Amino acid sequence: MSIASTSNGTSFLLSNNHGIASTSGADGLLFAPDGNLLVAGQGNNLTEVTPGGTIVKTVAPGGGSFHLALTSSAPNALVYNLNNGGCGNNCISAVTLSGGGLSLNGVLYTTIPCAGCSADVRGVILNTNNNTWYYGTAPDGGSGEFGTVVFDDTLHTATLTRLKTGLFAHGLTFDPFTNDVIVNSAGTVQQLDAAGNILSSFTAAGNTFDQGAADGKGHLFVASNNGNLLFLDYDATGLIGAGSNFTNVQFLAGALDDIAPLSGLGGGVPSVPEPSSLLLLGSGLATAALVRYRQARAL
Repeated sequence: MSIASTSNGTSFLLSNNHGIASTSGADGLLFAPDGNLLVAGQGNNLTEVTPGGTIVKTVAPGGGSFHLALTSSAPNALVYNLNNGGCGNNCISAVTLSGGGLSLNGVLYTTIPCAGCSADVRGVILNTNNNTWYYGTAPDGGSGEFGTVVFDDTLHTATLTRLKTGLFAHGLTFDPFTNDVIVNSAGTVQQLDAAGNILSSFTAAGNTFDQGAADGKGHLFVASNNGNLLFLDYDATGLIGAGSNFTNVQFLAGALDDIAPLSGLGGGVPSVPEPSSLLLLGSGLATAALVRYRQARAL
C-alpha cells in the first residue's frame, strides 16, 4: 500500500493508501543498492521487489528471514537476515548481493555469545558514526540484552559482547541526527548512546512496537503490531522523550510490522525525489506500503 504522510510540527496526517505487492511474508524491509526493495519472507526466503511491485527474485538466505540489515551501499554488500527466536546459536544468516540485488542463496552464521549471555539475536544495526555493529535480543513485547557484535564473514560467525540488559531492543535503528541507536519493543522506544546507556525514552501504552525508522532530520516513525504508526518529532530537542516534542499515534493497517530506513544504509528511494520516502510492511498481510513524508514546519 502507498501512504502519503504530512506534518507541520503540530499535526500529522496519513492518506492515499493503496496496495503495491504481496510476498510470501513481509516482516523486514530495506532498499537494496540497486534501488529495489528487499523483503524478509518470515521463513527461509528473501525477496527482491521493485518499488512498483514487480517481484524480481527470491533466494534462500540460509535461515529464517524476519529482520534485515545492510552492510554497505556497495553492489556486493551483505544483507544480514535475523530469525525470530528459538534458533539457538543460528539466528543470523547472510546473503551476498550481486550488482546491488539478489542473485545467490545465503549462508547460516554461528552466533558466539559471551558467558551467560543470550544468543537469541532479534536485530542488528550498524552505527556508521563509530563503525560498530549493535544487537538486541528483546522478543516481541518484551525486553532483553543489548550489546555489540563482531561479524566474521569468512568464518560466518557473529561474536556478541553484552553491554546492557533489560532494554527494549527488538527493533534497532541508527539515527544520524543524534548519532544514537534507537530501539523499541512493547510500548517503549529508547534512545541509547554508544555504551548502551538510556539517554531518553518514550512510552505509548497499549502498543507493541516492532520496527522503527529515523529520517536523519529529527523525526522517527515506529510501527506497532496492533496497526498503529507512531510519529515523533524531536528535531528541536534531540531527545525522543522530551515533553515539548510533537508526537502522534494513528491506526494505519492491521499487522503492521516494519518500516524501511529513511536515511543511512538500506534507506531512500533513488528514483524518487524529495520529499523522502519510507516503506512499511504489514507482516500478517504480507503487503508492502510506501510512505512519503513531507515536513512543512511553520517558521
